[in-house]
Amino acid sequence: MAVFSTAAGMPLMPASTAAQAKASKATVHYQDQPNGMRMCHMCKFYIGAGGGRSGMMGDGMMGRGMMGGGMMGDGACQVVEGTISPMGYCDLYAPA
Repeated sequence: MAVFSTAAGMPLMPASTAAQAKASKATVHYQDQPNGMRMCHMCKFYIGAGGGRSGMMGDGMMGRGMMGGGMMGDGACQVVEGTISPMGYCDLYAPA
């Protein structure tokens, strides 16, 4: 059985259960604005609009990175539910 922990404060659980159990935006104090220089597109949990992870430099400057789909549209998060702004921030932020 595969077991992992996605972030501090989240318990270890089977991968199949974890995929379904994302934290709510309210629980992690999600906001659509950055916290200083910390923003979702620079977080290891961020999934860019094009499906790339951590959109800042993941696929180069013109791919899904800074100038591509990762910055242009809302994406998703591996650990927080709902649509995520690349310029957003939450308590689970972890640098990529």
